[in-house]
Amino acid sequence: MSRAEPSHSLALRLGALAAAGSFVALAIAGLVMAALHRAGAERAFDDRLADFVSQLFADFANERLIDATAHFANPAFGRPGSGWFWAVADPISGEARLASASLFDPLPSPSPEDHAANNAGRLQTATVITAGDRLRLAERLYQLDGEPVLIRVTAPTEGLDREIAAFRLALFLTLSIMWLVLLALAYLQVRIGLQPLATVRQAVSDVREARASRVQGRFPTEVSPLVDELNAMIETNSEVMQRARHHVGNLAHALKTPLAVILNATSAPASEIDATQTKIHAVARDIDSRIRIYLDRAQRSAIQSVAGQATHILEVAEPLVRTVQKLSRDKSLDFAIDIQPQDRVRVERHDFEEILGNLLENASRHAHGQIRLSNDQSSDDQSMTIISIDDDGDGLSEHDRALVLKRGQRLDEASKGSGLGLAIVQEIAELYGGGLALSQSPLGGLRASLTLPSAAPVPPDSQRNPHRRDSHR
Repeated sequence: MSRAEPSHSLALRLGALAAAGSFVALAIAGLVMAALHRAGAERAFDDRLADFVSQLFADFANERLIDATAHFANPAFGRPGSGWFWAVADPISGEARLASASLFDPLPSPSPEDHAANNAGRLQTATVITAGDRLRLAERLYQLDGEPVLIRVTAPTEGLDREIAAFRLALFLTLSIMWLVLLALAYLQVRIGLQPLATVRQAVSDVREARASRVQGRFPTEVSPLVDELNAMIETNSEVMQRARHHVGNLAHALKTPLAVILNATSAPASEIDATQTKIHAVARDIDSRIRIYLDRAQRSAIQSVAGQATHILEVAEPLVRTVQKLSRDKSLDFAIDIQPQDRVRVERHDFEEILGNLLENASRHAHGQIRLSNDQSSDDQSMTIISIDDDGDGLSEHDRALVLKRGQRLDEASKGSGLGLAIVQEIAELYGGGLALSQSPLGGLRASLTLPSAAPVPPDSQRNPHRRDSHR
């Protein structure tokens, strides 16, 4: 039976999409927040410099700026190399007329664009490099007694850069933690969202293991159509099996009578029939054998894939044992059954009756006085059940064991039968994924080990004797 090859995991797909989507969203949010923070920090820094420019002009206009030693409310303006500079400069050349004690290197001259802006009286800001340091420059052109006055103030951007870098690091760590939290939530979402599929899988497994006859349970709206289709398929398969069995039975009965008439008509003593009758008799037997083979094969093929079929072993074994005892009245056979009432196999009941009946009939035909029927789980595969039928007959050699499993082969040519019994048992068992093996029995005769798929133990409808062993005489 071929199995569908799994493609990429649906949970993995959903998880990857959630991870990628949340990563992109958080990355975009992080970039926007970092840009907004930088713009806000620079704007606040420029506003501070603008306040210094306004205060500097007011002091200059009121002649409170006497010389370059004025610290202008900030001690850093008096510390050389601090980066905090102020200057009252020429509007055209930018040359300082009066400057703070901290200013050593000349500041860049205003550009033509700055001249145009300054003439409008707007505050101008820019980032400049002086003596290898990055400085933020703010300047504004004022008119004092009809004369233009350019007020310039600078401040180092080191503190501003540290603040922006610290914010970005904190933002990165925060968004990373948020991403991990979103991944955990996405994992839970995927697991919870896909849980109905796991429930469907378990329900289908229950049908396959014969714990239920159809997919049952409460499912979300999106999954319910799938469940309905599965139940419809199971019901359709069951109907197909029943129709196939019905037609096979009708065909078998329709052909059995004409063949019986032919065989009876050609079964007279050899002295009373001619060569033509002998040939007809041989052909009729060949037709009968082929019909048995192909009808049996068609019937097995129609039912082998039907789900939900399971049979209690003991419910089938006990009636068969009583039937075999009635048919073997010439022998005093002691049947020992070692099977639990709840043990089941995943085999359609009619098929199980046929294969177990064949094995019990074969054992009764060769046993001297004892037959034991028992079952156990396979040591190699716990999903398989081994049903053993032991007798105390003469047994078979290894060569004969292999021979009797071939269709049409009989060791005793004088006995009745077509030699199809054990071969049919083996074929049916193989259709269900099991098999038939013959070996030496502990009772001294032959052991037929029938391997069939196990079904989950379920108590039978009728309460049975709970004792493990039961004997029939």
